[in-house]
Amino acid sequence: MSNSAEMVQDGADSAQTFQDGANFPQENGARSTSKPLDIVFLQDTTGSQGPYIDSARKAIRDICDKIISSASLSPDQLRFGLIAFRDHPPQDHTYVTKQFGFTSDINVMQKNLSKLIASGGGDGPEAQTAAIAAALEMEWNDDAVKMAVLITDAPPHGLGEAGDGFAKSPDQNDPLELVRQMAQQGITLFVIACEPALSHWRFAVDFYTALAQITSGKMFPLLMADKLGDYIVGTAIETVETEQLIAEFENVILDDVYNQNKKIDDVVDNLQEFLQEKGVTVNTVVVEDIYKPSAAAEKNVAAWSVAKDLEDARRTVEGVAESRIQAQYTEAFLPSTMPLHRRTFVRRRAELDDFEREIEETGEASPDEMDYDYEDEAEIEQEPEEISDASENDDDDDYGEGAMDLLLDKVPSASFSSASSIEFEVPRRLHHVVSVPSPVLPPHGTAFSAIPAPKLQKQSLSTKQTHRIVMQSLARKSKVTNEGMVNKLTGKVIPSSEYYPSTKRTEESGV
Repeated sequence: MSNSAEMVQDGADSAQTFQDGANFPQENGARSTSKPLDIVFLQDTTGSQGPYIDSARKAIRDICDKIISSASLSPDQLRFGLIAFRDHPPQDHTYVTKQFGFTSDINVMQKNLSKLIASGGGDGPEAQTAAIAAALEMEWNDDAVKMAVLITDAPPHGLGEAGDGFAKSPDQNDPLELVRQMAQQGITLFVIACEPALSHWRFAVDFYTALAQITSGKMFPLLMADKLGDYIVGTAIETVETEQLIAEFENVILDDVYNQNKKIDDVVDNLQEFLQEKGVTVNTVVVEDIYKPSAAAEKNVAAWSVAKDLEDARRTVEGVAESRIQAQYTEAFLPSTMPLHRRTFVRRRAELDDFEREIEETGEASPDEMDYDYEDEAEIEQEPEEISDASENDDDDDYGEGAMDLLLDKVPSASFSSASSIEFEVPRRLHHVVSVPSPVLPPHGTAFSAIPAPKLQKQSLSTKQTHRIVMQSLARKSKVTNEGMVNKLTGKVIPSSEYYPSTKRTEESGV
């Protein structure tokens, strides 16, 4: 009997176990935790990402200790990998991706993170696609639980965002095709969206939600860089515990879908009912949803999920222009009036010109106030040491406000409402001290009490979590395409329209 045939037969044999729960551990019973864990960070290292790199470097040892303790792993069972990315030439001439192999030595990982410097970046969209491609080439442990964590505040090339210097990724890869390969290889993608910067883009939030969904992962909004470690620990622990359930039910799920011809929703409902009857709980990352509900956004997520590639998706997705973040979080993060420089991120001069015309038409500010040649670097360039010293020695601000202030002599001092999107161009050599992401340079005295922090709670599996167990079980034994999952043994196709979460599932809380 072939290995594939044995797999299908094993699924049929285990069907009775699924029905009566024989040999299944009772509530909070110990499930096997022998699988090692591989985690790869895909870290944006363009100018806005300094706080997130610092946070990861400071928290990595604590992250390691908490995961090992909570997931019952030995130190050598946990490996970290790192891929840094910036942009493609001519937008950035430093590097596209920089790869660091897997290591179980926390000192090595800490050293790797310390080598990363946030600088550069070109037109806004960056080389996320190249980083995902590099992640697929990492030497993953075949027997491990596999996680990729993408940390960024910008979209990849090719979504159709304004100012994108490329119609598609210059490396000729397509991110939708790449994450389907991830799903087949059992790699779960989590996207940590650095907000509120990411929400300035018309397509990015919906795109990353879909990208994670294809691998049965999640996208989390992150408003404060110092909470990054909490997200990583929480997602790792939840993934490990979910993986244990996949190992226990994979065969019966395959049998139900491919041999018994049961609908995906029916399999999900039956499995969830069974798990609830047995009192099974898992540690779950609970993050308050900061995004506004949007029918257009839901349609976009569905369109990205089933599109063959980015070009195909662009024909149907619609950019969401209004603010994506709920008012209470915007107000907690950005007060109604603040200086121009405190909520600025770098974008092309052409877009600044468009903004100046808008200001002139609406009368919100005088064009004279915006009349400044931002591309003239001569005066700033002549004092690089003074700028560097100011950035390093400013005790009041860890993110280089001293260096920023030297630049502000050349920047208009007008204030604008928090609903505005104020952007200006700065010299490339100063990106590391003046690019303002979320949450660099928050106004002094701002209260962040309304910004949610992630929690790890032991609770019964939600429908979404059960759906992920079913989908990951199928993906690893199938060829994943935009049209559906194809059984590698029989060629049977499960249409994608059948297995992406239905309306009742997408209405659940969570991102």
